[in-house]
Amino acid sequence: MTKTRQILCIDPEPSELRIAALLNRRGIPASLTEATVPNAIQEALSRCAWWDLILCDAAAYRELEASSSHAELMKDADASLILLQTREGEALTPAAAHRLGAADIVQRGDMDHLLMVCERELQNCVTRKELRQVREQGASGTVAKAPLMLATINDMGKMNKPEPPKPAAAATSHRQIEADTQGQDRIKALIDAGGLTLEFQPIISFQPQEEHRGMFEALVRLKDDDGKVLPPSEFLPIAERAGWMGKIDLWIFRRVLATLEQMQQGGHPDAVLFVNVATSTLASERLVDALGAFATTANLSPGSLVVEVRKAAFVEAAAGLERLIERLRAKHHGLLVEGAQLEDCAVLAQHRDLITHIKLDRTVAEGLVEGRIPQSRLGEFVQCARREGVRIIALAVESAELLSLLFASGVDAIQGHFVSQPYSDLVYPSVQQVEASSAVRWSNRNH
Repeated sequence: MTKTRQILCIDPEPSELRIAALLNRRGIPASLTEATVPNAIQEALSRCAWWDLILCDAAAYRELEASSSHAELMKDADASLILLQTREGEALTPAAAHRLGAADIVQRGDMDHLLMVCERELQNCVTRKELRQVREQGASGTVAKAPLMLATINDMGKMNKPEPPKPAAAATSHRQIEADTQGQDRIKALIDAGGLTLEFQPIISFQPQEEHRGMFEALVRLKDDDGKVLPPSEFLPIAERAGWMGKIDLWIFRRVLATLEQMQQGGHPDAVLFVNVATSTLASERLVDALGAFATTANLSPGSLVVEVRKAAFVEAAAGLERLIERLRAKHHGLLVEGAQLEDCAVLAQHRDLITHIKLDRTVAEGLVEGRIPQSRLGEFVQCARREGVRIIALAVESAELLSLLFASGVDAIQGHFVSQPYSDLVYPSVQQVEASSAVRWSNRNH
């Protein structure tokens, strides 16, 4: 199986490069990971052995090269460094680039030259890694085959976890690579054509004295060429692999805030909207600052916005999550943790000052219906959440059988197709006006 080549891109606008897609089309499996903020760059360079190629903006690299820790981080790198420079900036000669440790320097926008250099340097990296392995084996007197590190995309937290080789039958063929690339091209074309849209699913409160009665979760959808609505499972994984989630999250966030403002100004001041933010988005300081600015400047009732994140965000994007929570608190908005299990009391206790809501994983509802999870366990978890001041929403309520179990256990609210289908118009006429005005195209520069 041909190993996927790992490319690190330290660049203000890495989405312009498309280098991974171009290499894939040439039969060279490649994955590009972006690192644009200091913490992410430091983390990436601390794993030099992982990378097969490093691309970096020339001006940014000169600042990085001046760092006292830079040489220490780069000393174990087998990857070649390629610098990219703009026509407007101070030009570097190839000799100057070489003195900075670069294998080559390429004019930004000259894709043919860049592609040629990348192919050459990826092969050079293979040779360097083979030589290093031979030297290490010779020094140790053993000939042990290193475990194969399978590629991940935009997942820095998992890079140090080796995985066993896949069977030969699972190897990615050139045809599969081409299909993946075509899938990315199709999804991007639909997004660029204005195909992203939002649906809103009601969250039904069990509490009769609930302060906020109109609660909805914003769910992103994508319309295809025929107007058919694609569910997230058909396009979000592609967007995640392509590194587009940050831009999509910004689009969703702005639309949700505009919708909520119109709802509240249109006579529904108690309305609350829940909106998802990807863990990869929280890992970007720039994106987190943008989300925080949107949330604090929007004309909303206090506490009427709830941001939903995965539990993994507390580990994989802790700094960004805390930064966003600080901005949400300024307006008394909330934070919901998705995918909670009944064993997560410790998580609630650890983050009691941050979490306002949790959403039970759908396996909890399934386990209650199938009898694998006793109702008493759910009741204990509800009591734990109440002690920490956290409200519980049960997801995937698909049958009447669940209603009595959840209500009797003290769950605060429920969400699911049995009680509430997603709606594109949110049953509020003012929202239709917001949705109808969504002619602004989403593109790689729309951030």
